[in-house]
Amino acid sequence: MSDEPCTRIFLFSHLRTRSNLFMRLLETHPKVMLRLYPFKDAFMNGPECQNAFATKQGRATAIGKSMEEFEEAFASTTFQAGLDAMEKTIAQAEAEGKVAVIKEHTCFLLDSNTLNSNVRCSREEKPRPVIVDHQIDIRGRHGLNGHANGFLKGEHTHRPFPKPNPTLLPDRILPTLQPVLIIRHPSYTFPSALRASSSYGANVYDPDFAIIASFRWQRLVFDYYRDLYDRERKSSCKRGRWPIVVDGDKLMVDTRDQMTKFCEMVGLEESGIQYSWDPHYVQRNAVWDAFTKVAEESTGVIKTSECIHPPDLAESRKKWASEWNGDVAQKLAELVELAMDDYNFLLCHSI
Repeated sequence: MSDEPCTRIFLFSHLRTRSNLFMRLLETHPKVMLRLYPFKDAFMNGPECQNAFATKQGRATAIGKSMEEFEEAFASTTFQAGLDAMEKTIAQAEAEGKVAVIKEHTCFLLDSNTLNSNVRCSREEKPRPVIVDHQIDIRGRHGLNGHANGFLKGEHTHRPFPKPNPTLLPDRILPTLQPVLIIRHPSYTFPSALRASSSYGANVYDPDFAIIASFRWQRLVFDYYRDLYDRERKSSCKRGRWPIVVDGDKLMVDTRDQMTKFCEMVGLEESGIQYSWDPHYVQRNAVWDAFTKVAEESTGVIKTSECIHPPDLAESRKKWASEWNGDVAQKLAELVELAMDDYNFLLCHSI
């Protein structure tokens, strides 16, 4: 990672980690252009859906559609369409002298084979989506025969990567992105995800909930980039060490300090960040509201006391048993314990 300002930041996010807050803050910066969730609907709802059919059916029911209506609505929502849209945003941002910030939950960037090999439950096998890199991000600025650097044009791809690309993103484009990962303590993340996911009938025992209740996906991406940068001797620069890891709990407790550190690392002026804003809630459906309504109705950082001290798992289990029941509390505790190694590793690398 060089000391040049970043122009294409990718937030490898995770559900319920304060990623909406992080993006809301970045949205206020005049030099930033956002693209949110280019692949989420393809993963969850489209014809290349990597979730179980029952999960897709639950989402259709939750928004009041038959499966026929639901599948018709998302018939053109493919991973290819998501990649093309992402690359267009990057090209537009760079043409306007702005920083493109793309956000996607990391698990929605993986195929079912990768997901299934990293969870302790049985999930449906789905065909790997076919994606063609149209290189839209470099056409407008350089032309296909222009002077884009080797990473942009893919000249590095004849060399093997230290670790295989774990995502569905093309091998060419992944090294051109400046990676940012966001985490939050599993004891806060997973029950929050369960509450929101219940809007479409999910429960803690669903195989698809197992991919939500894991930070393995963040770790796979971190390891890929760290090995890539170590090979290129670019893991460190004057502004800090990459990949960047943001802890959602730290972001909540000391927002300005975290944003100052982040902006310094990516070459943005922190003075461009606003810490209050107008609400922009638009009613869509019950599922969307369950995940985004609080953030969209907010006018600033909503402070809570829960992230000031590390949670006590025994006390958390009591709360979960009261909210759900003892079996659900036990399952949540198991998922939290399984995720702690990856979470603690990433936390050690957080800004």
